[in-house]
Amino acid sequence: MFKRTRWFAAGAAIGASGTVVGYLRARQIARRHVPESVQDAASRVVQRTDVEVRELADRVSTTIDELRLTAADTKRTRREAEQLLRRQLERAGLY
Repeated sequence: MFKRTRWFAAGAAIGASGTVVGYLRARQIARRHVPESVQDAASRVVQRTDVEVRELADRVSTTIDELRLTAADTKRTRREAEQLLRRQLERAGLY
C-alpha cells in the first residue's frame, strides 16, 4: 500500500517540477524574444511617424507659401483698384 503512495507522490513531484521548469524556461525564452519584436515594432512606428511628420511639415510649408503669395497678390490687386478709384475721383473733381 505504501508503494502506491510513494509512486504517486514521486509522480506528482516530478510532474510539478516539470511544470515549473517548463514554465520558467518558457518565460526565459519569451523574455529573450519578445523585447526584440517589441523593439522592432516600436522602431517601425517611429520611422513611419517620422516620415508622416516630415510630409505634413512639407505640406504645411507649401500651404503657408501659397497663402503668402495669395495675400501679396490680394494686396497688390487692392492697391491697384484703390489707385484706379482715386484717379477716377480726381478726374471727376471729387478728390
